[in-house]
Amino acid sequence: MIHKRNFFMLCWFLLCLAYAGNLKAATAPVAEHVIKSGFPTEADMLGEMTLSLFREYKANDNPLSLVFYAYGTLRQADHFLKTNDFIRASEFGKTGFFYLDEAVDLYEGNMLVRYMRARVDAYLSADIGRCVVTLKDTEQMLNAPGVFNAGLVEHINEMRYRALLNCKRKQQADALLAEIELRNASAASSLASGSAPEWDINEVTEVLLPLAKGK
Repeated sequence: MIHKRNFFMLCWFLLCLAYAGNLKAATAPVAEHVIKSGFPTEADMLGEMTLSLFREYKANDNPLSLVFYAYGTLRQADHFLKTNDFIRASEFGKTGFFYLDEAVDLYEGNMLVRYMRARVDAYLSADIGRCVVTLKDTEQMLNAPGVFNAGLVEHINEMRYRALLNCKRKQQADALLAEIELRNASAASSLASGSAPEWDINEVTEVLLPLAKGK
């Protein structure tokens, strides 16, 4: 979930990173637009952008375009749910999760894609039942030394805490939360809200932009 707050402050920084030096033209301009500006909130525009992401993925085989297509489809499912269009909500939800899982399967060796899936699944409501997937993803990421820096490892532990909670493994969740609190009390308190945090600059530079460049 990309939020617009703070993205205006990041915009110039991202533009400098994306186009500094002698970089080639962006291979995933639609995905990069989502990084900088987020998804549109208006339903028709969201639908158009989501389709554009899928076309971009088909044209360039870019992992971030596929992941963002899945994100956009899930956002459309949420829109239909709010308007009581339960049939379309179910269809779009199934499609979104299918392509989110497909992205991990297609780019199995890319831990950044797995990070993106966990980032979505960890903050879903427990009744959707994705906590087992998140536990598997976070375990694999935590057992991949040297892939993620310390800040990203903290985020992975936060995702794992949410998954343990959703899977009703309270004792393990409480133990992990205590560890998180020792390292970062403010992060632990924000976990209580259950809301997905905004992307931070570390995630943008170490996860989103590398994926946009096809890495």
